[in-house]
Amino acid sequence: MTHTILAFAGSAPVKVIPAWIWLLLIAAGVVASVTDLRSTRIPNWLTLPLLAGGLLYASAQGGLPAVGQAGAGVVAAGLPLVIAYILFGGGAGDAKLMIAFGSWLGGDASIILTLGVAVTGFLQSMTVIISRHGLRDVPITILHSLGMVQFAAAQAVRGKFIGPVEDEGIVPNAPNRVSRPRPKGWIPFAPAILAGTILAWWYWEHRGALR
Repeated sequence: MTHTILAFAGSAPVKVIPAWIWLLLIAAGVVASVTDLRSTRIPNWLTLPLLAGGLLYASAQGGLPAVGQAGAGVVAAGLPLVIAYILFGGGAGDAKLMIAFGSWLGGDASIILTLGVAVTGFLQSMTVIISRHGLRDVPITILHSLGMVQFAAAQAVRGKFIGPVEDEGIVPNAPNRVSRPRPKGWIPFAPAILAGTILAWWYWEHRGALR
């Protein structure tokens, strides 16, 4: 699907991304991390205007071809987390934040962003698991995750989805800390998106698009 949108966008040269765009996304990532840590949410007042701004900026800069590139970025950055939301009950706010980031970066840079977030997300998860339970739980967690992927795929084939996290198995908030319960084992993903964005910026500046 991403390749289809890229074809629609035309054979434009690799996009030059101004530093201020990366700084804008990093600032948004900081805000998202704070709200995710405090209230387990990434608010629509952050993600939706950011998405609209990315699409409007693309239209103003290059018309329809640039909007096509923005659409490719939306797919490349957002699709993995949309799938995670549908199949595994991941965070909708995380998906919307990545979609918004993709609208600013375009297809090539969004692929790098997605890979960067995958790396930082994995490292963050392993760090949290080790800090909570020690090294002995890492293999168990990996095997459990693989089992969940297999189960979710089988359920999807049957037309059944896990969907968003339910209210069962939650632990109360600390007083004056968050505005809703946190699921057991909850790990905020916005900090990983923030770190992945910084990593993607570094890679883009030094290596450019994947070829």
